[in-house]
Amino acid sequence: MVLPGTLDEKEAEVRSAEVLALLKESDAEATIHNLGKMRLAYPIKQIRYGYFYTIIFSVSPEMLKSIQSKLGLMRDLLRAMITEFNSQFTGPQKISYSTDETGVTTMNDSMVEEVVEEEKEEIKPKAATKVSMQDINKKLDEILDGDIIPGV
Repeated sequence: MVLPGTLDEKEAEVRSAEVLALLKESDAEATIHNLGKMRLAYPIKQIRYGYFYTIIFSVSPEMLKSIQSKLGLMRDLLRAMITEFNSQFTGPQKISYSTDETGVTTMNDSMVEEVVEEEKEEIKPKAATKVSMQDINKKLDEILDGDIIPGV
């Protein structure tokens, strides 16, 4: 979720606590992570900065619509998006981010090492095969006749 950057830090914490209370009211197990204040990619309601939060929660599918509608009614919430979180990801697939006191977001060091190890795998190029001009012309004729691409 994104709260407007026009709020001060204490107001943003109060608003995020309200959202957390809304989720806990719906019997959701929720944990909130503050990602800090960052510049938005584009202005939303003439606001250029926002406080970013991620909330991981578990709730029944029936409650999602009511939660989404209640989030839509919150006045100070610029954006909120609910997605499915898969806890089955392995280390390189799930990279955790943290924010330091200056608001700079960085990757967790242990995850960086795992990602670097995975990137070391070699990609072997395919062996080049020679194709005659006759084969190329034949293939182009088939394409232009419409034999290969249906409906064209």
